[in-house]
Amino acid sequence: MAISHLHRHTSPGPLTVKHFIDSFQRIWLESRPARTGRKHDTHLPRRLGLAISGGADSMALAYLCKQWELTQRQTSNDTVSVTAFVVDHKAREESTREANMVAGWLDDMGLKTQILPLTWPIHSISAFETHARRLRFQALGQACRARNIETLLMGHHQDDNVETTLWRLCTGARGAGLAGIPAVTRIPECHGLFGVAESGSSMTLSKPANHNNHRIKTTNTNELRLTESPPTTTTQDQQKQYQISTGGISITRPLLSFPKRSLLATCKENNIPYVDDPTNFDPTLTPRNAIRSLLAEKKLPRALREESILSLMRKSNSLLRSVTENSNEILERCAVLEFAPDTGCLIIKFPPPSPSKKPTPTETNKDTSSLTLRRITELISPSPENHFPLRSFEPFVSHVFPSSPPPSSSISQERGNTPAKQHSFTLGGVMFQPLRCDSSPPSSPPPSSTTTTTTPDITNYENTYLLTRQPYMRNRLPILPITVPIYPPSSSSSSPSSSSHYPTQHSGNTETSQISISTSDWHLWDNRYWFRVTGTSIPPSSGAGPTSLSLVVRPLQKSDLKGIRMAASKEEMRAVMDRLGRDAPGLVRFTLPMLVLVGDGGSEVPLALPTMEMWMPGAEDTLKSVSCSVRWEWMYKVIDREPLERMRWLKN
Repeated sequence: MAISHLHRHTSPGPLTVKHFIDSFQRIWLESRPARTGRKHDTHLPRRLGLAISGGADSMALAYLCKQWELTQRQTSNDTVSVTAFVVDHKAREESTREANMVAGWLDDMGLKTQILPLTWPIHSISAFETHARRLRFQALGQACRARNIETLLMGHHQDDNVETTLWRLCTGARGAGLAGIPAVTRIPECHGLFGVAESGSSMTLSKPANHNNHRIKTTNTNELRLTESPPTTTTQDQQKQYQISTGGISITRPLLSFPKRSLLATCKENNIPYVDDPTNFDPTLTPRNAIRSLLAEKKLPRALREESILSLMRKSNSLLRSVTENSNEILERCAVLEFAPDTGCLIIKFPPPSPSKKPTPTETNKDTSSLTLRRITELISPSPENHFPLRSFEPFVSHVFPSSPPPSSSISQERGNTPAKQHSFTLGGVMFQPLRCDSSPPSSPPPSSTTTTTTPDITNYENTYLLTRQPYMRNRLPILPITVPIYPPSSSSSSPSSSSHYPTQHSGNTETSQISISTSDWHLWDNRYWFRVTGTSIPPSSGAGPTSLSLVVRPLQKSDLKGIRMAASKEEMRAVMDRLGRDAPGLVRFTLPMLVLVGDGGSEVPLALPTMEMWMPGAEDTLKSVSCSVRWEWMYKVIDREPLERMRWLKN
């Protein structure tokens, strides 16, 4: 976690391009790729967007970026392209005039500039500031996407950081809440916009070679039993591969280490015009204004002044870094037995209880264990990163991270009895189901001829859980309607020309690669899967075929299986149930996305389980009846690779 921006900039004078580049370089290199959705790169991005309000902070940022652009043009072939964005909020009569004025200043600097007018809904808005923030970031994110900009620079400075942290301290924040404004983070308020939020590129995730196969079966007592078999010999083409979403626009704040007075001095030194909003200094308007006034007039006690708050932020960041390092140690004691993005399943063996009577500090630290549990949960959860506070994970830590073994565990194992029964629980949008594990290591000797019963060897897989998306609440199913244009077979390569009904999955390398097809075609379902569906016409037997299809992506339901059973042959139904039983046992199958054709009058015909690349019986005949073929592509949501690497599922 970057903390270089928390050190005080002692010089009150104007900033130089070197000051700016040094700060930008430090925070960019220190930021975690997992948080920003970008691959690790030692070079600064070369296509930059600037969010310019017209204040001294953003205008100083615009000047410094333009000077860097000019310097690079004169001294290097690796040029920098900077585009400034000015948001016209359309909330006041003067807003358009002010946006044009600021854009004129930027034009005078020689910066490429684009004004982004906001479009407000017709109905009245209750939370104006919240809605304005959402519209503003969405306009900025989509503008960056259109210009292939990787990161959007903002002019937040050290004074903003101190004021924000002091306000959070007043509201009872702790931990990450006192670490200050992040220097690099994902763009907010843009969830579901492809190419803007945590999407736009993909990486290939493959099941590790020579990894044992695991299968879950439901017993007569409704227990989930895990069986293990040796790895099968497969070629690279046969190996299961999944496309994982990456990319998106990040927010970068390169001026966080500089105080406001340095930015004002930069504007004064270089004759940079800026807007000075007097309402920002009225302490009666907002709590933030009151804090700003108290800091400026040094009316706060020493423990709450700028130097102390900066020290608090440094200590909070140091603590977070320590907790993350300890969390990594716990992850390395866990083991991922199976990770299947196509069904949204994770089988994980949590560490056994500590053999010593005295637990280690890492085991007793609730923050460390809670963070570890949250990082694991977020691999499957339908909720965004850090959506659930660490406090909500604390009551469940003891379920999977027992600090010491129960007194009777060793006795029960010696007698061949089953250990104390573990229970299912739901946390962070994920269901944890304990697994009864059978293991027969190849080196185990054959059972004695005098043995009449065999006790499964569960010692090696004790404390093993299946993690899946929690079951949906009644009447709260995620439903994604998609209208699919139907292209003729002779269309250009940008449209599917194959009449095959068989799906194709997006191909890509293990390195992140930009997807070259229209981003507007991709849709996010259940915050877990990105889908794109295309259709191609086939010659109809009579008359003209449709110009579009109405499809829906929704979860598979029990009623779907009943309908399929009535329409399918026994062999077809047996194949469907065998596949579901093998890859999506129990309740898992009812969290799978299903592609459904919506006919006249709202009638629904199940077509496929797209993430499993599995067509439903009768789907081909249904599509032939409407003279169409359908293809789809899908990607799993963005994930943090580090937990999978620490738990030995991925290589570093």
